Amino acid sequence: MLVYQFDAHWNGIVRAEARKSSMESFEGLRFPHWDIPEQAREIMARIQLRLICDTNNDPVPIVSSTTSLPPLDISLAQCRAASAIHMQYLRNMGSLATMTLSVVLEGKLWGMISFHHQRPKCSSPQIRQMLTSGILPTFCMQLNLLRYRESDFLSRQLYEIQSDIQIQVEKNSSISDLLSEVGPIICKTLTADGLAIVTGSNNYSFGKHPTQELLEQLVEKARADTQGMLLIEALSEEFPHYAEQCEGLAGVLAISKSDNRCLLFFRSEINQHLTWAGNPSKTIESVDGNNRLLPRGSFSRYLEIQQGRSKAWSEQDQYLTQQFWPLLSAAERQIFMSNLSRKQTLMINELNHRVRNILALVKSMTKGARNDTVSIERYCQTIESRILALATAHDLGVGIASTTVSMRQIFALETQPFDSNGRFNITGDDIHLRAELTPILALVFHELITNAVKHGALSTPQGSIDVEIRCHNSDTKLIWIEKNGPPVKDPSSLGFGTTLINQAIPFELGGTSNIEFMGDGLRVTLGFPLTAIEKPSTVDSAIEDYSGTNEATASCATTELTLVLEDNFLIANAMVAELEGLGFSSVEMFASEQDALHFLESQTPGLAVLDLNLGQGKTSHEVASKLMERGVPTIFVSGYGDRFPIPPHLSGITTLTKPVSSNKLKHCLASLLGTDN
Repeated sequence: MLVYQFDAHWNGIVRAEARKSSMESFEGLRFPHWDIPEQAREIMARIQLRLICDTNNDPVPIVSSTTSLPPLDISLAQCRAASAIHMQYLRNMGSLATMTLSVVLEGKLWGMISFHHQRPKCSSPQIRQMLTSGILPTFCMQLNLLRYRESDFLSRQLYEIQSDIQIQVEKNSSISDLLSEVGPIICKTLTADGLAIVTGSNNYSFGKHPTQELLEQLVEKARADTQGMLLIEALSEEFPHYAEQCEGLAGVLAISKSDNRCLLFFRSEINQHLTWAGNPSKTIESVDGNNRLLPRGSFSRYLEIQQGRSKAWSEQDQYLTQQFWPLLSAAERQIFMSNLSRKQTLMINELNHRVRNILALVKSMTKGARNDTVSIERYCQTIESRILALATAHDLGVGIASTTVSMRQIFALETQPFDSNGRFNITGDDIHLRAELTPILALVFHELITNAVKHGALSTPQGSIDVEIRCHNSDTKLIWIEKNGPPVKDPSSLGFGTTLINQAIPFELGGTSNIEFMGDGLRVTLGFPLTAIEKPSTVDSAIEDYSGTNEATASCATTELTLVLEDNFLIANAMVAELEGLGFSSVEMFASEQDALHFLESQTPGLAVLDLNLGQGKTSHEVASKLMERGVPTIFVSGYGDRFPIPPHLSGITTLTKPVSSNKLKHCLASLLGTDN
């Protein structure tokens, strides 16, 4: 009796035997898959028992009683004649009678139990009944029990690996670090030499793996498979053009998911010693012009050394791979979310830090302006101008991909409202400062310009200002020279502006500041250390064309109804006050797009000022579209500057950046309503 198991390629191996000492042993020997062809295996999977009573008997044909009857199908008969080649095969084995029990587990042919006799023999119906009803079910039950125990052992292993992965996820901040920790135990469990995880364009690997080019081919082939599973045991044979890129690997087990993620395991090529029952090579003879396979004449042990292949991937390996993927995928996503959370926390902390700094700066400016001004109106103008200087500098410093800011850009931004007659002349090199330094430098420029307008060169029609930027190794300076202005002298007391110019650069940037009150005008020299400079350049930087804030002299008041849509009450209230101050007598404000749309069902305003982003993912786009259909003049305001997306059909609407100055709003309204002088 032989217990015979099929492998993944339907080759067979004798797992156990019981025999007389006079009979040849076959235990441990392999049989090639063509010994039991596919059609024979299909029949074996459908019937439990087949027998041949005498391999020397001549087959007897079954003759139909009439020629009109179709041929009789006896495929599922327990006893029927076999081919002459198979009969000769059995006789060569020394068997004159055989009986075979098919072992089927979970609907799949696992192997067979084969009985051989050295003399003709036909087992009785009672024996056959006992085998099919008692012995075979018991054998299958024991096999299933072994499989369940093995499955239980694997489940415990998987649970331990899952626990290890979870522990390592909490310790490591990248999937590469995670694989370096859990990769050894995963590969050991699967008897693999390496693994790789491919997610989109990112690859993570542990242990041995093929080159990137071959890896991409493997992933593509796995994704093309309808089952999303790729099994390879001879990599160089499967991809002969990439034989030199295999890196000593021969086996690949890959599983691909619908989200373009792929998990691959690799095994090195090994020299396998296979012991066959006789030479497994096919022997073919020609009979009457037809080729037919000859049965082996000898079943003596035949040793084959197989090269260029890996250990075969078993069903257990495939099961483990299916289980490993969700564990590793979940770990990867958890690490990604953890890193994202850490970055988010860092960004929030940095934002809070900067907001607190800005608030402290605003507090300092308001206090300084209180000391410098004598009237409420002048105080408000001073505070507004300084806050606007901060806002525009902030907008420049946080532009798309901004890590550095050009000093020329900052200077052009602050001087543009006052340079209609070319009264500023800037020469020399340009330097790029770290973006976070933009606000303080913008304030310094703003105070220099404000001082020049109030007391210096810009207070007279013929006055002008020369600015030179010098870059010489570690000596980088900006020199401010006022010309043709009134005589200046040292002030008796230092105000906020003078204190800022004199101390801000040394204190915050570690640079130098020197103020000289010359007879023909003010001269200021600012020195910048290398730590503040990111990218020196000898090419003039492109200066963005910011909308001017020159005060419009035309009246833009209207008696028509004006709509204001803004979700922040204080900002909305301030905008209403600004519009009323400009002469708009009837202003309605709304906090939500829904309320504004409801208003438009019965009213059509003569003007609308809309906040672009209303918070919680909502916008004013629909309101703007309805206003555009009715030809209503509309202005967008946004805290995002030009970085907030606007639909193409609304791109023609003017957008102002918060905070909006009175002059800029008045200028925009005059232009929009056609009331410019």
